[in-house]
This record gives sequence, structure tokens and C-alpha cells, in this order.
Amino acid sequence: METVKAWMSSPAIVARDTETLPRARELLLAAGIRRLPVVNAAGELVGIITRGDINRISDSPERDKQDYNPYYRIHDLPLREVMRRPVITVTPDTPLHEAAHLLLAWRIGGFPVLSSGQIIGMITASDMLRHIIQHMNEPPPAARQRHPTSFDESGLR
Repeated sequence: METVKAWMSSPAIVARDTETLPRARELLLAAGIRRLPVVNAAGELVGIITRGDINRISDSPERDKQDYNPYYRIHDLPLREVMRRPVITVTPDTPLHEAAHLLLAWRIGGFPVLSSGQIIGMITASDMLRHIIQHMNEPPPAARQRHPTSFDESGLR
């Protein structure tokens, strides 16, 4: 039986709960990931923040308050103030099909993998799709081709 351990990304890229939204965005973009586990000073998982969360917070009407209230600076807030919690997690020994069911049930794209309370990796829907593709017995279907007469010489309609 396939487990999360064989398909997770490790080590996990994490942010401290004292980091700010701009720093979290930098980490996400630099690593090319969509979700960022948040840890405290002891390295314990305390939350998670996603690209979507950051975009929603950044586009929030609350952001405009900073123009009127110098004490309200949403981008200066530490992640512990804006992260999601509790965090759905799995262990390295979780069967891959169970992890897939959790993704669907919680409507999330991935979660941290914990061992002895410490984050050791991440498993995502993309990781699971890689598994499915690698284990398919059939070659991928041929690409669809449009009828050549529906295009002009440049290839455009």
C-alpha cells in the first residue's frame, strides 16, 4: 500500500508565526508553492497560510483603513494573526488513498505531514496526481486536433 511518505515533498518550507504577509508571499513565490505551514519558536505547527489567503487579505476593504488609521497596518501583522487554524495534517504512514479522501472532504489542496509532532514535509493534490499518472497502465490520450480548415495560414481563426 502506497503511503504519504513516498510522495510527500520534504523538507517542508515553513514560516515563523512572527513573519509578515509580505515575507510569506516572498517565500511562497520563491519556492513556487501555494501553501505555507506556520511554526512557532519551538518549531511546532501552529497554522497555515495560502497564496489565496494572502490575496484575499491584501485585497480586503480593511486594507484601506491604513490610509486613515496609522495604527492599522494589515501588512505589518504577524502571520499568527491571520493564519488558518486548526491545520489538517497526516503522518508519513497515512495511506495515500486516505490522504486523497481528506483532500476532497476538506476541500483543500494539501497538508503538512507530521512525525512526532514535527513537520517533516507536505503532501499536495499535485503529488497525488503524479502518483496516479506514474501508475496508470495506459499512455496519455493523443492531443485533440482541430480541423485544419478552421484556421487561416497563421493558425488563428
